[in-house]
Amino acid sequence: MSDPETPRHEARMRRCLELATIARDRGDVPVGSVVAIDGLVVGEASETLPTGGSITGHAEVLACQAALDAAGRRDLAGATLYTTAEPCFMCSYVIRQLRVGLVVYGVETPLIGGATSAHPILTDPALDPWRPAPRVAGGLLRDECERLKAR
Repeated sequence: MSDPETPRHEARMRRCLELATIARDRGDVPVGSVVAIDGLVVGEASETLPTGGSITGHAEVLACQAALDAAGRRDLAGATLYTTAEPCFMCSYVIRQLRVGLVVYGVETPLIGGATSAHPILTDPALDPWRPAPRVAGGLLRDECERLKAR
């Protein structure tokens, strides 16, 4: 990812790494997510699985809900979602439903990933009549995200 926004993207991904470390340290899957609207962070979350009480405790879903609540909006049109791992099918559905504009992730999850799997729910143009696909940029701070997963 090489554009004028790279330093901002990297700073937000570093916050995602901090959130993922919090999740890992409490026994959850090490994923952290941040949502920004108009340059301001409005939602963030750590994964809450398996220790949390809800099957939808994915960091991306929780960060999106926090952003909706904080912004008082019904969608996240134009928002950027940062996450340490490529969003899964469920998270990809939520991201498209909420009209997120850009997704930036660290490491691929090719078995269930919304962009790189055999079922690219996040990016499939066939779904554009329902909700347009966000722009997607993968591989930001990939090595740091991989190391967190491996610990």
